[in-house]
Amino acid sequence: MLPVLLPLLLAVSRASAHTGVVLPWDTREFDYANAPPDAWKVLDLHVTVVVGILAFCWIYRQAMTTWRVRYNWSPVTGETWRQRCFYLGQLVLMLSLNGPLHHLSDYYLFCAHMIQHLMLTLIWAPLTVLGMPDWLVEKALTVPRIKRLSDFFGSLPVKFIAYNGTLFFWHIPYMYDLAIRDHNVHIGEHLMFMSTAVIAWFGLLCTAPSLPKPHRFAQMLYLFCMTLPMKILGAIITLSSTMIYQGYVNAPRIWGITPLMDQRYGGLLMWLPGGLVLWSCMIYVFAQWLKEERAERARDVLAHVAAMQREGEGRAT
Repeated sequence: MLPVLLPLLLAVSRASAHTGVVLPWDTREFDYANAPPDAWKVLDLHVTVVVGILAFCWIYRQAMTTWRVRYNWSPVTGETWRQRCFYLGQLVLMLSLNGPLHHLSDYYLFCAHMIQHLMLTLIWAPLTVLGMPDWLVEKALTVPRIKRLSDFFGSLPVKFIAYNGTLFFWHIPYMYDLAIRDHNVHIGEHLMFMSTAVIAWFGLLCTAPSLPKPHRFAQMLYLFCMTLPMKILGAIITLSSTMIYQGYVNAPRIWGITPLMDQRYGGLLMWLPGGLVLWSCMIYVFAQWLKEERAERARDVLAHVAAMQREGEGRAT
């Protein structure tokens, strides 16, 4: 339904622009005056982002070491690869929300904003989920509210709707432009993308015993379906002959990129590289499925051979 509604919302957006209709949230001007010159060279850090990431890393570190031992959560001491995934994910988050990419996406380029969103949803989220060991997830599920949330978002269709519903909602032109105008709304947008992306990846990457483990075919079907909304949205944005998002129409121009060219680059990023990540995951799931099937057949053959040997020994005696 969302792919059907989006073209209608785009049409309403254009019509309102021509007729001069102003929606309640269209009260702010785009703040280009604060756009830092040479934004791609600015390496500043946002204190709230840095503090939040460092706090998240500290809690994770405490859970993996001190609290694990003190409260006897798990005897496991390894899982170095999970810790590497987690910290790499937080580095991606730091690079996404600070410095050049932040300024380019906020003040200059729609396509830079798409890169930022793809980094949050297709790189940061899966790395963070991979960083969570089974025993830590199981411990978190003992908290009633977390368990209720887990049960609510337990099935793949619900995860699909949560993630892609958020994707389409924030790409409605007025909502997108509102996020560009209002920094607090922009923060809310990013938090929704990040949380629903974690939910979407949990169904595939988390191996905690108490969580349902979808069949490999269901995982492949889920990943395939996940590519469709991004392709539809990316195609709509790429093939549009007019500007859909007004937030970048009068933005300072850099590198000779026109507003319409910028919009098309952003649509292509969503259409092609975004889908490529999911297709790569689909290929990996298929390879694992084949590996598991071959291992199962090998076990069946060995069991059959062992049964025949026992039967032969019984006849000999």
